[in-house]
Amino acid sequence: MRIKRKASMVVVSAALMLGGSVALAPAASAVGSSACQFNSPDVDFKVSTSGAQFRTGPGKRYRVIGTLYRGDAFRYFCRTRGFEKSWSYGKILKRTTSGIRAGTKGWVYSQYLD
Repeated sequence: MRIKRKASMVVVSAALMLGGSVALAPAASAVGSSACQFNSPDVDFKVSTSGAQFRTGPGKRYRVIGTLYRGDAFRYFCRTRGFEKSWSYGKILKRTTSGIRAGTKGWVYSQYLD
């Protein structure tokens, strides 16, 4: 009985330590327009491909908010650099095919916009 109790204490301690380290680990947090290098008047675009990831920041390391599909409406505010290999920041104009709510702000790879 004593061995089982010690073993369970070791498991609980390890779980707490692991959970604590995960909770303290830095995460890629949401980035708004502060990452923009090129601003422009607000322009409405349609997504030109299916399966474009809508993210919390300009890059693959940021969390995916949802998926955009061909024809979803996106209002562009700014982008990270020139159009080639850039990320565009903006908001969803109406609920997307995948269910992202209108008004949700985020980032999409610029080449997926028409």
